[in-house]
Order: sequence, then structure tokens, then C-alpha cells
Amino acid sequence: MKVIYLKNFDEVVEIENLSLVLGNFDGVHIGHSQLIKYAQQNCGGKVGVFTFDKPIKSEKEYLTSIDDKIKLFEELGVDFVFIAVVDDNFKNMFYTDFVDYVLKKINPIKIFCGPDFKYGAQALGDVTYLKRRFHEVYVLNYVLSHEGEKISSSCIRRLIKNGDIYEANRWLGRFYSIKGKVVKGLGNGKRLGFPTANCDLDFSYVVPKKGVYVSKVVIEGKTFTALTNIGNNPTISDSLSLTIESYILDFQDDIYGKDIEIYFYKYLREDKKFNSERELVEQMSKDLDDTLYYFSYVKKLL
Repeated sequence: MKVIYLKNFDEVVEIENLSLVLGNFDGVHIGHSQLIKYAQQNCGGKVGVFTFDKPIKSEKEYLTSIDDKIKLFEELGVDFVFIAVVDDNFKNMFYTDFVDYVLKKINPIKIFCGPDFKYGAQALGDVTYLKRRFHEVYVLNYVLSHEGEKISSSCIRRLIKNGDIYEANRWLGRFYSIKGKVVKGLGNGKRLGFPTANCDLDFSYVVPKKGVYVSKVVIEGKTFTALTNIGNNPTISDSLSLTIESYILDFQDDIYGKDIEIYFYKYLREDKKFNSERELVEQMSKDLDDTLYYFSYVKKLL
């Protein structure tokens, strides 16, 4: 897969026999993957994805960084990824100029997108204009959940913030994950017999609802079962700052400063203040039992 960053649009070149899928693709959820797969089945050549290095909309938190998207596009078998660098020049580009000086230069034989794809300054460009400028524009309707709700990035963000990680994972088509570096904490987990890896996020990810989660972590390419807590340590310090801490089972290595990715499988319980540290330890032991049971149960189903 070839990744092409587009900042100077004078350098955009045509790629022969290419179909182009347009979108922001935050989360690369099942609706996005269905659109890409449809393009692959109906392109008659190579498939490229056109997206942006940062969302046009001013969201504060996102499901995927651009590096996450690139990895997911590669897993989907995309041939080319075009990434528009969203600077002031790009934000102020009129929608007709976007078509003339970007899309027309790539010269796709077919275009695929969702019905609400917008582009150009103030998002004035729409699917109707694309159909006027290109011979073959395929617009796929939304993928709907079992409840009839449109599966969208904004809905998945809401589910994650509400702690409905199971439903969010269904809509994503995979387990939601966040990335960062392991940093030193206060050492309270170690003192209580549950040493934790504290994650300092390296991107503005959507942070799941405060609470305790069944999880897995990936460190240096190795995957470990874990119990992850998102909260303020109300029993011990009741900190104002939010922490993301993972107790990694059967793990003793020094990983300070190393990259960590946390996958969220199940929401166990809320982040709460216990009457004593002893009660907290007892609850953490129960949480650990629930985590082990969850993965043993899932393994039986496979």
C-alpha cells in the first residue's frame, strides 16, 4: 500500500485505472469498511482512499489517529491512501477548486462515498456536485444497527463515553483501542499488590467512561491480558486528573517510556470510592476473577 500526503496540490499526479473512496473515516467502522469493500468489488482496477490528516470538523476527541487509519486501510487491502494536509489553505479552498485541482488531477475512473460527504470551504461541496463532474459516482446508503440507527463515528464516540463498549465494538467491527506511553504514577497500585502501567495518551482519543474494564494490552508486539481502570483514584488520592492504569497479568518487566496499546473488551463496573484500601483490594481481586472468567468463556466459544 502506498501512502501519499498532499500538501502542495500542484504535485498531485494521475494514477491510472484508480477508483477513489472519499471520507473522513474516523474509526474506520463497519460502515466505512463496507464502503471500501464495495469499491474493491466494483472498481475494475486499484482502489485508493482519500482522507484528511485531521478531521475538518472541530471535534475534541477522535476514535483513530491518522496512523491508526493507515494501519486499518492496509488491513482492508487498500492500494493507495491519499491524505490531504488540513492547513488554512486547504480549509479555505472552494469546493469547485477541490474538485478541479485535487480530485480531477488524480483522475479516478470511479468515485465511492457516503451520502453526507462534504468538502471545500464551509463544507459547501456535496455529492450532487460530484455527480456533475464525474461520470461514475457511487453513493452507498448508511449501514444501520439492529435498532435501525445509523452507524456513524459520532454515535460510536457517544457509546464509548457512556461505557457501552460492547456496542461500540460491534459497530467498529473490532475492539476499541487507545495508544500512549507508559509513565510513572504514584506507585499506589504496586503498594497494594496490583502494580499498574500508567498510560499517557499520544493522541486526542475518545476516553471511555470512568470505570474498570476487561482489556488486553500490546507492548512491543506482545499481547497480555489486563484489567484497566479509568478514573481519579477516589479511595486513595481522589485526584483531579484522570488516569488510565492497566494491571497486566503475569507481567513484571520495566516498561516505563515504552509504547502501549490498550484494547477494551468489557465494562465491569464504575470507578467508586471504597471505605478502605482493604475493600478496594478485595474488589480488585473480584475484578481480576471476572476478567479471567470472561476470557475463559470467550475461548470456549471460539
